[in-house]
Amino acid sequence: MTFIIILFESFMSFCACIAFSILFDAPKKELIFCGISGGISWFLYASLALYLTPTMATLISTVFVTAFSRFASYHRQAPSTVYHIPGIMPLVPGTAIYNTMASALNGTVLETYTNILLGLKLAGAIGAGSILILALPYSFFEIIPRRQKKQKKISAFNNFKKKKKRP
Repeated sequence: MTFIIILFESFMSFCACIAFSILFDAPKKELIFCGISGGISWFLYASLALYLTPTMATLISTVFVTAFSRFASYHRQAPSTVYHIPGIMPLVPGTAIYNTMASALNGTVLETYTNILLGLKLAGAIGAGSILILALPYSFFEIIPRRQKKQKKISAFNNFKKKKKRP
């Protein structure tokens, strides 16, 4: 049952990341890959969070999403941030930050400190996971060669330009 819930949440993350990419004017031909990036990140996070701490799950899923972004960047010939930013959006610790503010307004100091530390750890995991992969040279992602575009066939008649008759 939890697997079905994780798949549904990943699909919703896929849709949300496409909407985010549309909002921030990503190229139309890259929208599907932006959604895939977000879907992968949430699927990995939700799957790993069952067995690991949220910080480790965030770190590992950020590493995978950043690697996907770099591979997609190499093969699609677009900047990696087009795929990376929507990919890490589902991992941003918005709930921890909201809970920090709510507990601070309620006056519960211990809960406030707990939520602050959780938010900082999750944000640090996103930053560390991104830097681990972004620090690798671009040639590292050339493992799989780029697919060559097919060239159009040129006929002999296209080489000659028709001259216009002057009156």
